[in-house]
Amino acid sequence: MSLNTLKNICYFAATFTLVVISVGAWVRLTDAGLGCPDWPGCYGILSTPNTEEELLKAKELYPDSTIDIGKAWREMFHRYLAGTLGILVFFISYLTLKYAKHVPKIYPISLSILIVVQSTMGMLTVTQLVKPTIVTTHLILGMTTATLLLWNGLQVQLKHKNTNLDFKLINLIVICILALILQIILGGWTSTNYASLACTDFPKCLNQWWPANMNFSDAFTVFNLPDINYEKAPLVYEAKLAIHFTHRVGAMIITLLYAMLFIYLFYVQDNKTIKNIGLFVFTVFVFQIFLGISNVLMSLPISIAVLHTVNASILLLSMITLLFYSTYHTQE
Repeated sequence: MSLNTLKNICYFAATFTLVVISVGAWVRLTDAGLGCPDWPGCYGILSTPNTEEELLKAKELYPDSTIDIGKAWREMFHRYLAGTLGILVFFISYLTLKYAKHVPKIYPISLSILIVVQSTMGMLTVTQLVKPTIVTTHLILGMTTATLLLWNGLQVQLKHKNTNLDFKLINLIVICILALILQIILGGWTSTNYASLACTDFPKCLNQWWPANMNFSDAFTVFNLPDINYEKAPLVYEAKLAIHFTHRVGAMIITLLYAMLFIYLFYVQDNKTIKNIGLFVFTVFVFQIFLGISNVLMSLPISIAVLHTVNASILLLSMITLLFYSTYHTQE
């Protein structure tokens, strides 16, 4: 197998991971995360219960569950996609180890380990009744999978390292990536705690620049969460308000950091390839801000909410690409 073919398979897998993430967001936002009360099957079968016999059997096995075929189908569709991705990741790990000897083994091995952990988190999402800590971790690991697949593909095409590094640019990119990861975690926490509409106005929140009565102590409880169904949004409003407002503050901070990055990209450094990648990053970043504001002002329409999650993943992948091209020369 040629390295170019392997590289393209990695890129395809990274893109496919974005599809899995988008479907996962759609499942969660339509309250279908517990559409199947068991795992990996659904009401005891590997598809969804459709026939009268299957529905009666499902009722017998799970008498306390309200069977919703639509939700069950959405949940199983996501599982089928995730299973396909898992097979693809193992295949890429094998091909990388066999045909791309120059790629550090840590990348393909980490990919295989990561997909196993991610599968476990998918199971825990159901068995732990969509606890915010589990669901947010599941989302972050999904984005990590896409990122590592992309990085593996970039490493496959690697020719030699750049010996004339712009360390100011690299450090700025790394800081912005870390800030983006923290903001994505905050966004996941906001969504999984059903705090996205704690404020329905913009730029103020409840017509205040700093809302009163925010409950930060309950807002960020990560461990020892009660064993209850979190699809019922049990968190008190004041805690949701604190989560939402923290995510907004994070957005303001990250905007300042990225403004510094864009100034450096377009007015200081002179590499045309990096400028072009920077222009793509800028476009995705501005679009992400637009989507975030739209979520608030339009009361969280599912299409925009899903796109907000996927676009965050695209922004992260584009930043990883920018880091790579700022660090290495490639064959392209």
